[in-house]
Amino acid sequence: MDAQQLVSEFLASDHGAQAAQALAAQGIAPADAQQMLAQAAEAAHGHVEEQNAGLLGDHPGKSFFAAFAAGLVRGDGLVKSLGEGGEGVIGGRIAESLAARAGVDPSVASTVAAAATPFIVGFLKQKLA
Repeated sequence: MDAQQLVSEFLASDHGAQAAQALAAQGIAPADAQQMLAQAAEAAHGHVEEQNAGLLGDHPGKSFFAAFAAGLVRGDGLVKSLGEGGEGVIGGRIAESLAARAGVDPSVASTVAAAATPFIVGFLKQKLA
């Protein structure tokens, strides 16, 4: 599936609508939210395309370990914490993409990524299952 098709399907899905609501709750205007979600879905597509480099892609960075450690500290257990670590990697990629390509302030990019990533991951799990 190409990136544009994935973006279109995500934005039209229930997951996309829920992500837009999550961004609205953060005070982001609907038009800006759609633009940011499109960029976020495109970044997630890029991550999925990298999967041949390993489960977490070429450069998972600190995002995995930060999310993994946070899960362990909360008492989520090893398996759930590993899943959260994987989401942390995708969230990191989304935040980087928003900051670099969309020109969004890094703190706003992190907020958008935190709000949108669970919905994008849910969509991807459903789509790739």
